[in-house]
Amino acid sequence: MQGGPMDFEGLIQGARNGGWDWFEKQDERVSSALKLEMEKSAEDARAVASAWASFAATPGGQKALEALFDTTLRRTVYFASLGLDIQSMAVFGAFREGQNAVAHEIARQIAKGRGETEKPRDV
Repeated sequence: MQGGPMDFEGLIQGARNGGWDWFEKQDERVSSALKLEMEKSAEDARAVASAWASFAATPGGQKALEALFDTTLRRTVYFASLGLDIQSMAVFGAFREGQNAVAHEIARQIAKGRGETEKPRDV
């Protein structure tokens, strides 16, 4: 298999020559399939964000989210007072970071579903 713009040798040659023009010359069927997949992914992402925003707008959703945020993002933890060794503190910190990341993603999806500006996560 040589010479085709999408075969392995063509990819290597295109990369060697620099630029992305060689990549843009893909088969029209590939371009159409990729565009369709990207549109479907964007539609799915909007539906998920909208579902989170709808959930957050209900009294039960507000209560559930407040409880989640109180136990994750808003919860203050003082590692020194736990009496843990350094390795255990690191593991606990990573565990808490995972919890906070999920809670932040939910908050981000709600903002996105409401059409609000999504706030970046402080790291």
